[in-house]
Amino acid sequence: MSKRHLTIPLKIIVSAGLLYLVYRKVAPDWSTVGGEMLSALSQGYGWLIGALVAVSIVFTISPLRWRTIVHAHHGDIPFLQMFRLFLVGFFFGQFMPGGLAAGDVVRSYYISCCTVDKKTECVATVVIDRVMGSAGFLTIIVVSLLLWGGHLQLALTVLGGGAVLAIAIALFFSRRVLRRLPFATWIHEHLPYRDRLERVYEAFRHYRHHSVRLLSCWGISLGVQFLLVLAAYCVGQAVGIRATPLQYLIRVPLVGGITMIPISVGNIGLAEFGYAYFFLQPGAPEAYRSVVGAFALMMRLLWLFVAAIGGVIWLVERGKLSGGVPRGTEASPAPRSAEEPEI
Repeated sequence: MSKRHLTIPLKIIVSAGLLYLVYRKVAPDWSTVGGEMLSALSQGYGWLIGALVAVSIVFTISPLRWRTIVHAHHGDIPFLQMFRLFLVGFFFGQFMPGGLAAGDVVRSYYISCCTVDKKTECVATVVIDRVMGSAGFLTIIVVSLLLWGGHLQLALTVLGGGAVLAIAIALFFSRRVLRRLPFATWIHEHLPYRDRLERVYEAFRHYRHHSVRLLSCWGISLGVQFLLVLAAYCVGQAVGIRATPLQYLIRVPLVGGITMIPISVGNIGLAEFGYAYFFLQPGAPEAYRSVVGAFALMMRLLWLFVAAIGGVIWLVERGKLSGGVPRGTEASPAPRSAEEPEI
């Protein structure tokens, strides 16, 4: 069997195993967990509506960030189209073994179908959008580590790693530096698909002239992270989690950091483990364990609800996702099934 065919079942096993361990240790009584969820729906529905509002804003400004990046290449794709593609990408990211990469592949496919003369550039915007989202996430992680009991050394380590990565990317954008590397000329002459790779490279280098645009995207990414914390806070208030807003600001991004480990399907199991680890105090009574279990499960259902909307859009509008863009566009056939994108 190929490595890819082995990876998928292993991720499914890891997800199932993590879920079993979390709910076996945290809240083994599913009836109590269900009771806590029903109580939240009946008595804390106002908080749950607040969580939905926060998530709705997240999925409104995130496509706006992506569209801002596309505009750097003078792309003229309507916001509604970007909104739909973003939700469809999120759907694949939640339900496919490839996780975030799966969603990005699907987004890249459809946005390339929406353009004729700038396919390479538009596909590059998906990567840039992911980088800007990661920059905002890295920033909030550093802040969380600094606030979490003064973990200065760990925060500086994370910040230093991000700085090294940023310097490496900046050097990659410099032709002068690349030409001075050993064997650079020989590698350039013997690259397969050299013309296509050069177009990709130029698409990335194009953004060095758009620092203000990238800075605004970083600001949007920070806003997204704070809204995600707000959504978790609202769900926690509805269920009855004992934590202050500052504790949510510290813990929720750290849970997000755990979910970045690519060992499960759609971070299923990892997120639940993170919530149990950071929100369950040692020696907590059985009743409160059920509250934490209900909190983790309701957060999972919140994201599955948003992903399901993206799935409905993909099922209903597959033929429209790759077309309907005004200038310089041409519709290409959409994939016939979920298995066709290379994920």
